[in-house]
Amino acid sequence: MSKLESDEERGATRRARAGDESLPANGRQNLIAFCGLYCGACSFRVAAQDNDRGHLRDMPAKYDEYRDAPMEVCPGCRQESQDGQCAIRDCARRHGLTHCGQCCNFPCSRIRSFNDDGVPHHAAAISNLTRLAEVGEEAWLREQEQRWTCACGARLSWYRKECGLCGNKPAAN
Repeated sequence: MSKLESDEERGATRRARAGDESLPANGRQNLIAFCGLYCGACSFRVAAQDNDRGHLRDMPAKYDEYRDAPMEVCPGCRQESQDGQCAIRDCARRHGLTHCGQCCNFPCSRIRSFNDDGVPHHAAAISNLTRLAEVGEEAWLREQEQRWTCACGARLSWYRKECGLCGNKPAAN
């Protein structure tokens, strides 16, 4: 087997194992957080699904306590069973919204604070929600899947500085 075939097979295996793009349509919608984050690029999610702690290595220090914890896939905030405090989720649910970009008060102070809280991946919330409202959920999900997939087929995550499969450095995410 040639190196190219080997790399292609590994990419296909990783894509198949990742599974987000093969979720049923309603399951894929769960990759859209109420706040506009794309859960398919969550460093914790990708690390657990790919069994690759490399996705956790470059995360901000505020997440240090989780780096060596058992890896578990977060079900996402749109699951009815998801507990924990989240004022954004609670507000969106109270208003019957699937994401904050649908709200007549968007962007409200709650979303602005989240977007500007200094956590790097939160800084995309408002632009993500604006784009979601422009193109709709299915198109946005396709855009995000493409953005967060390396040319070799491996999945990228919010803080991964280079592809764990081929070593390419992704475009600025």
